[in-house]
Amino acid sequence: MVRTMVNSNQVEIITEQLVAVKLLLSRIEKAASDKFIEMMLPAGRIFVTGQGRSGLVAQCLAVRLAQMGLNVNIPGGATCQRVGPGDLLIAVSCRGTTITTVDYARIARQAGAKVVALTAFGKSELAKLADQVLLIPSDDEDIRNKCKFIVGPNNNTLFEEAALLYVDGLVYMLIKRKGISEDVMNQQHTNLE
Repeated sequence: MVRTMVNSNQVEIITEQLVAVKLLLSRIEKAASDKFIEMMLPAGRIFVTGQGRSGLVAQCLAVRLAQMGLNVNIPGGATCQRVGPGDLLIAVSCRGTTITTVDYARIARQAGAKVVALTAFGKSELAKLADQVLLIPSDDEDIRNKCKFIVGPNNNTLFEEAALLYVDGLVYMLIKRKGISEDVMNQQHTNLE
């Protein structure tokens, strides 16, 4: 068996990323996070969207929500239901300017649904359409100055890493609030793998 050792440079990069993600997560306003959860609890249907790597974070959230037994849709898919009043769209976009994501938020608002935006830019087009903004400020100057190993404009990589950990934490909070057991989650897990 061949074992590969993690290069010390990789350890340095990973360690710095973890420090930066922890710093970012500490800056998310608790009140905004609480409001996000309160918006999810009564939602009839939850639509989760994003593009690129942000879209992958959105898909991770959608999977967990579906495993909780919630009615979850990913816009753009052939089986996506119609959005309307009582529904919630969760949109993930670092810059908050991704055309498809912004268009979905606009459509959801026009249809009477609520919109939550996870973004690094609180004054973005997406944020302006949102009923609630979860700000993950990866582009703040002090963050950029501290993080030399982050890839992408506006520290996109750092945003995506923090967003993934944030939505995973959100799922744990929802599981507790809704009283969902691990057995229920396991029963909802796909068997078509």
